[in-house]
Amino acid sequence: MIYINDQIKAPNIMVINDEKKNLGTFPRRRALEMAEEAGLDLVQISYSPEEMLSTVRLTDYGKYMYQKGKEDKEKKKQQKARDMKEIKISYAIGDNDLALKMKKAEEFLKEGTNVKVSIRLKGRERMYADKALEKILYAKETLLPFGRSQYDTPKKEAQ
Repeated sequence: MIYINDQIKAPNIMVINDEKKNLGTFPRRRALEMAEEAGLDLVQISYSPEEMLSTVRLTDYGKYMYQKGKEDKEKKKQQKARDMKEIKISYAIGDNDLALKMKKAEEFLKEGTNVKVSIRLKGRERMYADKALEKILYAKETLLPFGRSQYDTPKKEAQ
């Protein structure tokens, strides 16, 4: 939450102007008077409870929120979303089929996409959990040169 003007309760206020120049530290009442004289708002940037000091910016609130919104949108644009691709295999998959799936997983990893290798065991297939574990560990070892695993041991999820 952003506090402005009378919402700021700190007894001492460090005032910074729009050019990011420190104007000094003032008592709360004096800082509010300065803002009123300038026809601007005090917008709280940070608060230090140990020193009971609030750092505020002497600016137009509407303009500040507009600039902040633009900066947030730009930061969001800069962040690259990491996609996740899932490769599903069977506990009984053949060696050639598994090699083909691992080749596809390598391509995804080279592109920078995260890869999840999963085996779903249903009903009586659960008695082949050791075979499924072998396949997952093989996939982990095969893909090791292209990226590390998030888990040391394969993760078991209840269905």
